Amino acid sequence: MSQKWIYKPEPNADTVDGISSSLGFGTFESKILVLRGIDNYQKAREFFKPNLNDIHNPFLMKDMQLAVDRIATAIENGEKILVYGDYDVDGTTAVALMYLYLSKIVDKKYLDFYIPDRNSEGYGISNEGIDFAKENNFALIIALDCGIKAIDKIEYAKNLGVDFIICDHHLPGEEIPKAVAVLDPKRKDCRYPFKELSGCGVGFKLCQGLNTIYKIPEAELFELTDLLAISIAADIVSMTGENRVLAKQGLKVLRKSRNLGLRMLIPEDKLATFEISNIVFEIAPKINAAGRISHGKAAVELMVSDNLKQAQQIVNDIITLNDSRREMDMSSTTEALLQIEETNQLENYTTVVYGSNWNKGVIGIVASRLIENYYKPTLVFTDGNNGELVASARSVADFDVHDALENCSEFFTKFGGHPAAAGLSMEKDKFDLFREKFEKVVAEKIQEHQKEPSITIDSEVEVDDLNKDFFNFHRKLAPFGPHNMKPVLVLKNQKVAGYVKTMGKDATHIKFYIKQDSTGRNIECVGFKLGKFADQFREKTFDIAFTSEENHWKGNVTYFLNIRDVKFH
Repeated sequence: MSQKWIYKPEPNADTVDGISSSLGFGTFESKILVLRGIDNYQKAREFFKPNLNDIHNPFLMKDMQLAVDRIATAIENGEKILVYGDYDVDGTTAVALMYLYLSKIVDKKYLDFYIPDRNSEGYGISNEGIDFAKENNFALIIALDCGIKAIDKIEYAKNLGVDFIICDHHLPGEEIPKAVAVLDPKRKDCRYPFKELSGCGVGFKLCQGLNTIYKIPEAELFELTDLLAISIAADIVSMTGENRVLAKQGLKVLRKSRNLGLRMLIPEDKLATFEISNIVFEIAPKINAAGRISHGKAAVELMVSDNLKQAQQIVNDIITLNDSRREMDMSSTTEALLQIEETNQLENYTTVVYGSNWNKGVIGIVASRLIENYYKPTLVFTDGNNGELVASARSVADFDVHDALENCSEFFTKFGGHPAAAGLSMEKDKFDLFREKFEKVVAEKIQEHQKEPSITIDSEVEVDDLNKDFFNFHRKLAPFGPHNMKPVLVLKNQKVAGYVKTMGKDATHIKFYIKQDSTGRNIECVGFKLGKFADQFREKTFDIAFTSEENHWKGNVTYFLNIRDVKFH
């Protein structure tokens, strides 16, 4: 509740008026669009009517032709192909998508998939995976959502006579692996127009490239975008450009999905209204649980299954694993918070903790929980293999933790990630030296505005503006995600109309209504984790920062305000 409110600068009034007159929206709605860079009719058309014809030619991606040719050769020569991917949601959906596509053109006796074990193999390409390929006569490995820094592993495979095609979206190092083809839009020498694809997205582009040869009906190809939408949502990639087109298409497919495993993960009553937020909070944690607690292979088996009994058993197992993941997450977070106090890190610029018994599958979640409590770049370590430590890093808004960690790379045996999150391995005896240097690097790099949590406000609004036209407009802004987040609006000088109700275990959450002046209608407000402020809401006037949310019940749609922050008068 101590967030700093940062208002976006007022947009140019003439531009707002131009959008209003050309699109027929009110001034307030047009302002929201201009603040998102939608400042002319063409941009608005692309935003509101994303078209599959707007997605880019896959052959604009560096090495795409090489990748397509090598796979075609493998198919023609009857070589066995192994689809290899990371154990998180992006990796497992990518493997499932590629496997399902190739299954349409390759006899399954020439095709299999492989997910590394998080505990014994760790992230990315592993020697064990390459050895599996060699021992089982796989001539070609298609790696998805990993591999861009696997220089040594690709060389190891080459010496064994195993070829690699890499489909990744992480930041490359100075050297590119010497694979047959390396597809990554973030390569400096790649001219692909959209750089923010998920790992599954890069895999989908490869399928598009292959389809210029194998001519699977386009409807069948785009039926696989239900998996792609899940990866886009779960991996928190930019919800603009090509990702917006593919996510919107994928959601459409998902609501009518014929994928047996996905249908079993989605409650029937929610299917027709499933959105990105449902994926993030309901589907992604379950898919992730397999790789976090047991083995990511189960998630892929679910997504490629056509056997009802098998799929039901996997779903039951995954739900059990997700319950276990929650318990581990809570206990590890409690221990980590205590360790922060005991090691006198409260005044540091960073948070770095270590627990030998913490499960590798939850340390990323624990890092995010710690940032909720202490707003600092955070690393959570636990024991890995061969006496090494492994860690997950998470960052605060706008601070590039990947860049900060690169300044400490002399300590790492393995390292990779994004500006907001990273993973690494390190020898145990270097832990203290690393912690000292990381604190120093962050202290030098971090800026004042990155030291405290903030919330970016799109606009102040009057309660009477929250009418049917606004809610219809808000719905058209979806799907939401990075660079197209839900508008955060502010209502000032409000008071509760009627009573305040607490909800949930230990009265954790809160619900009340505020009244519109012009209509006399009450608007529902919900404050998650704000139950402790119930008395203040009852007694005081307040300003609230909020997002608009939909509630679907028995075919009816109602709206409520999700309180993101409050300032009491």
